Amino acid sequence: MKTLTLAIAVVSLATGAKASDVLGRVQLASGRTGANAVVYLEGGPKSAPLLHSVVDQRNREFIPHISVVTVGTTVDFPNNDTVFHNVFAEYKAKRFDLGMYPRGSRKRQTFDKPGLVAMMCSVHSEMGAFIMVVDTPYYTIADREGKFTLNNVKPGNYTLKVWHESGQVESEAITVTDQNTVLEVRTARP
Repeated sequence: MKTLTLAIAVVSLATGAKASDVLGRVQLASGRTGANAVVYLEGGPKSAPLLHSVVDQRNREFIPHISVVTVGTTVDFPNNDTVFHNVFAEYKAKRFDLGMYPRGSRKRQTFDKPGLVAMMCSVHSEMGAFIMVVDTPYYTIADREGKFTLNNVKPGNYTLKVWHESGQVESEAITVTDQNTVLEVRTARP
């Protein structure tokens, strides 16, 4: 049985605050930390597109390996490697293939619907990366210890979503108030 454990705390910024921080930690079923887990809230205000995002290609790797962008964001894919690359993806809303391109050039892709993008390079099968496209201003990537903070969250009812590249996902309803709250969520998945 796979178990993804979330420990969540909602911390009021100040008495009478109009926003709170949502703090937590992700732990994987294996007992390892949920490093690089994508954490975001659904059900709140919609987000504006990011001004700019980049997924670089160097040393036959996508950098960063995991990133988060908001709906409407255009991502640049520069090739700063010594070889040709071909970036393509299976995507919840659409597929794309940027074709082959050499060092020093760049291609772009706009992400217009939320979902997970699993990117690959048809030239180098060992290359892979993920972009999570969200429609919320409340998102982050957990640090090496699995810790995360979502800053300045307005009070309300949300669904906390967690995705990890191991395939473990979690979804939990939470209520953010202007009071300190600690929630412990343990969910078992077959």
